[in-house]
Amino acid sequence: MAYGLPPLNWLRAFEASARHMSFAKAASDLNLTSTAVSHQVRSLERNLGHALFERLARGLRLTEMGAAYLPDVRRAFENLSATTTKLFGQSGMTSITVRAPVSFVTLWLAPRLPRFQAEYPGIEILILSTIWADAQPDEATDIDIRFGTGAWAGYGAERLWHEPSVVVCQQGVAQHGSDRDRLFEIAETRLIHVVGHENHWAEAFRLVGTPIPQPAKAMRVDNSVAAVLLAASSGATIVLRPFAKRAIEMLPLHLPFDFELPIEQAHYLLTPIGLSAVRPEVLLFRQWIVAESASL
Repeated sequence: MAYGLPPLNWLRAFEASARHMSFAKAASDLNLTSTAVSHQVRSLERNLGHALFERLARGLRLTEMGAAYLPDVRRAFENLSATTTKLFGQSGMTSITVRAPVSFVTLWLAPRLPRFQAEYPGIEILILSTIWADAQPDEATDIDIRFGTGAWAGYGAERLWHEPSVVVCQQGVAQHGSDRDRLFEIAETRLIHVVGHENHWAEAFRLVGTPIPQPAKAMRVDNSVAAVLLAASSGATIVLRPFAKRAIEMLPLHLPFDFELPIEQAHYLLTPIGLSAVRPEVLLFRQWIVAESASL
């Protein structure tokens, strides 16, 4: 079967040049001369019938067609690299660094990681936990996962999962009665707010047709891990549904209501714009976590 593809060395020259916006830097990556890379890109452009770059006095700029072509070319090389490593293995032990919010790591990622490690025992994972979504970029991070609206300067963002929040409370509390009665029973314990989502309790009471009773005992924490641990001993909290599901597996908690509280934010996998070539073990982890997220 003929695929009708341009020569792969031309495509490699195009991808590397687009990554660096420079023929000279692409040549260094590919162990070629700058002239050879420029010639291969010119050959590709003639083959396609479209210019892919604007040649500027200082560097390159993608044309509209070049920008449209680049993501699929890059993805094809990444998939080939990841599949080669997956099927034929690494030459030795390697490692990747994953940075993610502490609640995501503890209540969602950690229970799933053994499956990745069993499949790829040659890849060691270093996890760096964060609390705030605006943590500064770190060039040493291979996988960066953040919680927010999907807009971060300098990054492309792929949504992993977007789930609503639910109420979780101590076992033995709010087991009987109407939603309104159970919510008032919860309010007599302690309402634990996660910073950034303080409106959730007001919204929960609005759903049952009443304001929050005043004064209500309350506490504020900056992450969902602390929230569920405190709820297990002294009250109730509202966290993302996947976090709540994991929490009730580990702690004396239960879900007292069927209703959910929609939120705008989601968890995203970030990719720096203009990133260098991605190592195959990083690509494997990226593919794995996207697949895990799709199974929610």
